[in-house]
Amino acid sequence: MTATTVSPVFLDSPVLGKELRQDGGMRIWTLAGGMLLVIAWTAGYLIFEHDAWAFGLPIAGSVTLLILLDNVFHAGRRLSHQWRRRRSAPRRAAWMPDTSVRRPITYPGVLQTPAYADAVQAQGRFRATGVRIAVLPLLAIALLTVQAVFLKDGGPLALGFVLAECLLLLTLVWTLWSRSNPSLTWVTRRLRQEWFRREMFLLLTGTGPYLGLRGTAAEAVRDQRLALLDQADPAGLLDFTELGTPDIATGTVLDWQDEVWRAGPVAGDAALTELMRTYLDHRVRRQRLFMELAAEKADRSEGTLGGTVKGLVLTGVAAALAYATLLFSGLDLSGTSALTATVALLTACMPPLCNSALAIQNLYGFQRLGRSHTETRRELLIHENTLTALIAEPPAADTATRFRALAVRVETTLTEDVRRWRLLVNRPEFDAGL
Repeated sequence: MTATTVSPVFLDSPVLGKELRQDGGMRIWTLAGGMLLVIAWTAGYLIFEHDAWAFGLPIAGSVTLLILLDNVFHAGRRLSHQWRRRRSAPRRAAWMPDTSVRRPITYPGVLQTPAYADAVQAQGRFRATGVRIAVLPLLAIALLTVQAVFLKDGGPLALGFVLAECLLLLTLVWTLWSRSNPSLTWVTRRLRQEWFRREMFLLLTGTGPYLGLRGTAAEAVRDQRLALLDQADPAGLLDFTELGTPDIATGTVLDWQDEVWRAGPVAGDAALTELMRTYLDHRVRRQRLFMELAAEKADRSEGTLGGTVKGLVLTGVAAALAYATLLFSGLDLSGTSALTATVALLTACMPPLCNSALAIQNLYGFQRLGRSHTETRRELLIHENTLTALIAEPPAADTATRFRALAVRVETTLTEDVRRWRLLVNRPEFDAGL
């Protein structure tokens, strides 16, 4: 199986940085061009005061807003990635193993990660679409409210606002209908990458389907499993979550953990301690750092989103109370002043704005993801301490067996994390509220 070198997917990884840098400049120019278009059209409307300019202004603004929304999301994602890279740099540098610890790729039979399509790009497209769907109802209601409050007398500009609202709603419906199972690409790519990485560490430790195999025998099983993994459809990838080997003769599944102990003591590798140090640093500690950074990111983001939602709810309540005060004051609101019009606009737009914020919060699911990563990090820390103690012990007849059993437990922990992640992020369809 031919493999092309590529950096493994890792939180705040160079993979994400490269992907974001490639389109960063293009998106900045798109942002600038969209804003210039709106400014130019507004200037044309103010200068020529023709009905066509008035009619087209809200429509042009809405189209530009849709383009800008997507670009603002990706630009913000890029800046957020750069900030996290700088913030986590000392901890990532502290993780780097000693040069005396062998890298997994230096062991016989271990291949580098092939250049599969990047899951990070699919993640960005999925979340950008989800944010767009969450914001479109808000924008449509805002346009309708502006027309109803400020342009009661109708005219070309009012008609343009109504048609712009229809354009946004049609875009919302089209996006929902054309995005069936929207997370499938992201989930499929992530699962393929995770299972490939796990396969390499199973081969490295001689566990799972490679138990008791060496040399060409192990490589034959590797090539067979990687070929299946490379061609597997989404349903086939889910079969790889089973931590056991199917026994066709009996119709059962041979659990990898049980098989390690059933095999009994095996001859230790010539450099078993070196192998254990490689696995400790490049698998256990690396993944523990991943979980720490992922959990911290989730907690931080959930706090920001939660605070934003609470602030929006309080602002909406304040706007509603202010409008109620104006209604009960006995003032004639038929000739709406700038103040009452602004309060009415806020009163109408705050509920859908809160709904959009809640939809975005649910889209990311940071709280649930953070708890899952925290639990995985706790289990990995236990495995790390166990393996560290095993390395420090004098070699014994059962050291290799205990190490392989521990490796299966580590892979079980990481597989369960991926399983929970899939259940949390998988969406058969997007939710939209009006």
